[in-house]
Amino acid sequence: MNLNDVPKVNDAGSKGSYNGLTAADVPTSDDEVRQALRNLGEPITYFGEAKAERRERLIKLLLEQPHTNFDFAYIDEEEDDDKDMEDEEEDELYYTPGPPQLEEARRRILRSSLSRASERVKEQARSHQKQDFIKTLKHRRYINKKLSSYDLSGTQLLSGNTRAISSVRFSPDGSLIACGSWDGNVYFLDKETLTQVASSKSDCHSEKVSTIDWCFKSEKPLLSSGGAEGNINLWSVDGSIADGSAMSSDRVSYEKGFPTVEPVYSFVDAHPASRITSTLFHPSSDYMASTSFDKTWKLWDINRPEEELIQQEGHSKELYCANFHVDGSILSTAGLDSVCILWDLRSGRSIANLEGHIKGIYDMSWSPNGYHLATGSGDSSIKVWDIRKYGNKTPLVTIPSHRKLVSSVNFLQKYGNNNKSNVLETEVTDGDDQGPEILDSNGTFLVSASYDSTLNVWSADNWINVKTLKGHSDKVMSCDIYGDASQIISSGWDRSVKLWSI
Repeated sequence: MNLNDVPKVNDAGSKGSYNGLTAADVPTSDDEVRQALRNLGEPITYFGEAKAERRERLIKLLLEQPHTNFDFAYIDEEEDDDKDMEDEEEDELYYTPGPPQLEEARRRILRSSLSRASERVKEQARSHQKQDFIKTLKHRRYINKKLSSYDLSGTQLLSGNTRAISSVRFSPDGSLIACGSWDGNVYFLDKETLTQVASSKSDCHSEKVSTIDWCFKSEKPLLSSGGAEGNINLWSVDGSIADGSAMSSDRVSYEKGFPTVEPVYSFVDAHPASRITSTLFHPSSDYMASTSFDKTWKLWDINRPEEELIQQEGHSKELYCANFHVDGSILSTAGLDSVCILWDLRSGRSIANLEGHIKGIYDMSWSPNGYHLATGSGDSSIKVWDIRKYGNKTPLVTIPSHRKLVSSVNFLQKYGNNNKSNVLETEVTDGDDQGPEILDSNGTFLVSASYDSTLNVWSADNWINVKTLKGHSDKVMSCDIYGDASQIISSGWDRSVKLWSI
């Protein structure tokens, strides 16, 4: 017998043999390979490592082992099945009980959302039946030309403000701009002049204001604000605050050189000791949702605000944003776990998880068409999802929109009491210059804000960048589009509020 043919124990140079062990003896099941690597104290997987590569790594490690008493822990198929059943039980969905009012709220949301959805779908069907592509093309060209003319028309530093302006919103009647600041105050500006006309009374929020939102269908404009201390305040403010006619109200005083207002209601400890990141009103104006760093969102009845209708879990990290579908049937939520979850408010079920961002999602916006959802992320991109493709979990388009975190995204939404004609609406004719028609421009563009100090205007047809707005000296934290598309408002770390006009 030739001694050179005898395998040497622990010889790394021996090909495929380890104490009589050959490559054929190494398990082929990936679960068993992972278990063997775990027993060896090695990483069970590397980034991008395939199953075959993982098994080859195990073989190499075994050949280099300094001892000869390693045994494979083969996984019994029945035990593996039991383990899978346990995992399934752990992942089983559960539902959070709600008060008796929750069922009635779901029924009301069902009725109102079906009505809005029916009207929207009928209008879309009518427009598609008579669609003239020449007219559509002319209209798109006109829109892009108008959007490219956005320019800075005004800037304002708020009197008494000492910190970043985290959120800005146009009021429903078009008279005011509300601004939420990290100094804990809410400020109100005249939309036309950017003159500061009012502010919240001191200490209404003990920590920074993270979010504000207007209710567009209430009899009198109602504003919500959420603070980092976990409280939500509701404010009733309209244009009368600027001309002094509201000074007789018990909630209006004069302490900072201009009127100061108190909230009409405070949700104390709405999310106890957790930063509130968004508050938003349901399209029916009867309900409000809030998201928080406690990883939950809540639904409130603003007519009975003493207790939330439901507190919903589902995210693994802090929540940053939410948005109601235009019909009011769906609430989308997202945060630092990079996942956007769609919740059916009529049944309480989670109906879809939109995954694709590699960093947290900081804002989102539903298009008025009812099937496009835009999400802005810390990965500097905007993803647009088409929810008509229910089985397709990939986005319709990914826009490499900015160089840094995307802090705000907004589709053009025509709403509120503003009855002015949209500046993007114009008569267009067919190929023979006949049949003049005014086409709808609602939802035809998207505006994004970023920590790279810019805002970008995007066409909602082909998702190209139509205009970049530069003027802020630091991170842009928020933006909003006026209902007639004539103006955009923005704010940020430079403590300024800027107005952009066509």
